[in-house]
Amino acid sequence: MKTLLIGINSKYIHPAMGAIQIAANSRFPVILREFTIKDDPSNIQKFLEESTADVIGFSVYIWNALIVKSLLGKIKTDKIIILGGPEASYRPEEYFAFPNVTYLIKNEGEESFNELMEFLEGARPVWEVSNLYYRADLVRYTFDRLPDISKIKHDHSSIAEPENQYLYLESSRGCPYACSYCMASLEKQVRFFPMETVKQEILQAMEQNFRTVKFLDRSFNADPKRMNEILKFISNHDNHHSVFQFEIVGDTLKEDSIALIKTLRRGLIRFEIGIQSTNSAVTQAVSRHQDFERLKKNLRSIQENVVIHLDLIAGLPKEDRESFIKTFNETFALFPDELQLGFLKELAGTGIAKNRVLHGYVFDPDPPYEVVKNNYISNRELDEIRLAEIGLNKYYNSGRFPKTMKHLFEEQHRDPYETFKKLGNYLRENEAMALQPGDLAKALFIALGNQDGKRLLYLIKQDYLIFSKLKPSLWWDYEISKEEKALVFKKFQKLYPDLTKEILYRDTRLEKCESDSETEYFLIAYHPKNVYYLTVKK
Repeated sequence: MKTLLIGINSKYIHPAMGAIQIAANSRFPVILREFTIKDDPSNIQKFLEESTADVIGFSVYIWNALIVKSLLGKIKTDKIIILGGPEASYRPEEYFAFPNVTYLIKNEGEESFNELMEFLEGARPVWEVSNLYYRADLVRYTFDRLPDISKIKHDHSSIAEPENQYLYLESSRGCPYACSYCMASLEKQVRFFPMETVKQEILQAMEQNFRTVKFLDRSFNADPKRMNEILKFISNHDNHHSVFQFEIVGDTLKEDSIALIKTLRRGLIRFEIGIQSTNSAVTQAVSRHQDFERLKKNLRSIQENVVIHLDLIAGLPKEDRESFIKTFNETFALFPDELQLGFLKELAGTGIAKNRVLHGYVFDPDPPYEVVKNNYISNRELDEIRLAEIGLNKYYNSGRFPKTMKHLFEEQHRDPYETFKKLGNYLRENEAMALQPGDLAKALFIALGNQDGKRLLYLIKQDYLIFSKLKPSLWWDYEISKEEKALVFKKFQKLYPDLTKEILYRDTRLEKCESDSETEYFLIAYHPKNVYYLTVKK
């Protein structure tokens, strides 16, 4: 019996972890084929209909659910269709509405898949297949059983480009917390993979030169001693290329963990930390317990040594517009490397889904099931927050404007939420300006340049020129005369003899900013790339 496993990924860089795991642990021959959501669905349908496989398995997630449903509705085949993945696991009735769906494996499927294949080959009865929905006279379910993860294997061999694709690893499954918006709360039992297995997979990832290794553990520091052992192992075998990402709970970091983290090379480790809200009434409403003051203290202790990514969720119960703005500004004040502003989603099986009436929730009926409004925040107010998200992603999270961001928020102390909302609104009204780097930089100045315009423009220019890989065209009027440029170039040559006349006139950009007492010049050379500054007193 030939089996074809299909993964439809959100992006090429994100491999189909679920399908890969089934293939890696299958005792039966399987073929794995991956697509992305950008692929033409008609081509995927043609591939499936022409396949000689007897069984087709789809891994269903929130990002590919609409495509999978479309394929299920159109595909003309008599093949056995099996579904799996978190999206199908908690919405079985939606998928069994398609007559060609016969089996659906709930939750972790490495052992269940093998059991189902044994049933299909006549080696066991269907009621002995764990975690299985199946179609009989009606849709029935067998029983829940978690696999023994000490026997589960991970396989990296199907990932073609270690430099450009993520590698997903696990050191544990399950989550000890009960956050009502998160599907991880549905599996409270935390199970750990054998430490030696984890270490061996880390070494393999480094040997294969994977650029980004992301651990899927829901709370990596649930066991602080294990976390410390893994971090120390990674540090001791640092190949100065691979980056390891972990999701941690920031306010529960132990002092010995902080001390260890402060010894790490910056760039080796990246922590993702869900703050979600700084309002205690909100966190209590979602069964989340968080000591924000402790979290702030911990983050400030480790920020120099690890890359910090923080998450917020708009639309949580009991969080109105004013509360969210306070949450946003308090979190932004920590100056993480990235701040992700997300919107609450109705994930089937979670507490949020069960209590939607209590809080007056309206969600989009289609994936990703984003919040439309609730009793505390209106659709209009959420749309305003989406403007702030646009500005935040384009100007802060992109990393393109570090000097400008520092000036705006650390020197001028502008209101972060209002600033990003203003930028997002300008970009929405002028959509074309969000496309090219020069237009994006110009939009930043137009939207915000009414205060301290000269200094702000100088910093925006620097960010734009530094971010450009090649000597770029200018979107501003050039203010330095040929005579002034010649004089300044001579000054730079005295300070930096390697700057030849040919380099200066062919491969550089020169800008300046004047004050009452001095003129600062900024010079960037592109071959090789370097930045120089010169201050001339008046």
